[in-house]
Amino acid sequence: MLENKVSISRQTAVENQFQISRRAFLTTSVLAGGAVVLAAIPMVSIVVLPSLKKGTGKWVDFGKADKLPPDDFSMLSYEFMTKDGWIDLPQRGFVWAKTDAKNGVKVFSSTCSHLACNVIWNRDTRMFECPCHTGRFDPDGLPVAGPPKKPLFLLPHKVEEGKILVHITL
Repeated sequence: MLENKVSISRQTAVENQFQISRRAFLTTSVLAGGAVVLAAIPMVSIVVLPSLKKGTGKWVDFGKADKLPPDDFSMLSYEFMTKDGWIDLPQRGFVWAKTDAKNGVKVFSSTCSHLACNVIWNRDTRMFECPCHTGRFDPDGLPVAGPPKKPLFLLPHKVEEGKILVHITL
């Protein structure tokens, strides 16, 4: 019987050892939650936020505007470094630009509005042609044949000190 009482008192001691008060439990939970939040803030700012960053733009200098032939499109290439998430990568592409007496300088994106293929200016037909799905655009960038429904994107541009500056969105 004495042995039974000793085993019961040991069992009670073990149960009491793992019992904590409600206040201690809540305090520990709040402190642990705070530690998790404080540890997550740098993780989110380093890992998640760069991938959610909206595309930014850059003004690209394409040189003298008077070098463009009048009333015909010229392909102007660009390349610059950009930060993509965590790494610096080269950004390459081209735009179509022309000058005319009425409208000044016009600069179109080289990207088709249908499936983002690169369009090519055909001097013979005086049309932009998309090789992916035979889309065609007139010299004003409006779709005339094929599946594209939207016009070519007219890029924001300006002429400063005789140089063509085009805003390229990344």
